[in-house]
Amino acid sequence: MKIVTQHPKANLFDPGQTLAGLEPSQSDAVNGLFEKASAYFALLSEASRLRIIQTICYQERSVQDVVAQTGLPQPNVSRHLSLLHRSGVLSRRREGTSVFYKVSDQTLTDLCRLVCVRMAVKEPA
Repeated sequence: MKIVTQHPKANLFDPGQTLAGLEPSQSDAVNGLFEKASAYFALLSEASRLRIIQTICYQERSVQDVVAQTGLPQPNVSRHLSLLHRSGVLSRRREGTSVFYKVSDQTLTDLCRLVCVRMAVKEPA
């Protein structure tokens, strides 16, 4: 007897799962899930964003700190931080004239770490 502890759509990439034979409403739901996942992965598609995420993955930092740590221009850092915040993966707070950001979705940090470690140890083809 198999006990399912997660939502069925969360098991889409388990062995033996297939999209064939889904009812139209289920297929639409799965396609919607894939669209959301694609948008989430798109957050990681820019090297500058990865640098920014790495800078704040363990501690909250001000925009000025992120600029100093990454060497990226302040307007670019602000634009990327704003996008990541709007996407819900970062939280922010104001203190006087400074804005501080921190990772609010640990999955993002875990994915970055996993992929970067994989790329670092991957043997050249």
